[in-house]
Amino acid sequence: MGHDLRMTDLPSPSADLSSPRSRRAAGGGLARALIILAAVFLPLGLMLPVLETTRLWVFKDSYSLIETVRGLIDSGEIALALLIGTFSIFTPTLKLVLVTWLHLSNPRGNTGLARWVERLGKWSLTDVLVIAVLIVVWSRTGLQLTTQPGLWFFALSAILLMLASGLVGKGGNSAS
Repeated sequence: MGHDLRMTDLPSPSADLSSPRSRRAAGGGLARALIILAAVFLPLGLMLPVLETTRLWVFKDSYSLIETVRGLIDSGEIALALLIGTFSIFTPTLKLVLVTWLHLSNPRGNTGLARWVERLGKWSLTDVLVIAVLIVVWSRTGLQLTTQPGLWFFALSAILLMLASGLVGKGGNSAS
């Protein structure tokens, strides 16, 4: 039933590492671990509450990024919803997909994809900055604000993706 791994199945030290069977993922095991963690943290950061508002010391409301964008659309604030949706939902998700794709493929053969990851890297943490601006704006309305776990998961996913894209973008083939 199962396939037994034999020493003859492993590539020899002189084997061509460019063959699909023996090629290592770009960035190696560390990049893979960072990508996996970012893939777990990003959805948590998007769906869990990012901040909580308190009015009159009693009434509390929690907002996730997805709920915030939905609420802005419902209230007719389309431009702000597009801004937050683009920088806080679409861009990090696209970057996660592209970094994963680049990690699993040959980075030297995907120079166009590597350039896109680099371009997205220039916007790293812009999504977190957008949330910080929202917190400042909302705090000036007299509401008491507290950060929630979603903000920390979201920020961690951005940092992990930034580190992973740096490893993958170098095309480093450390041990996977």
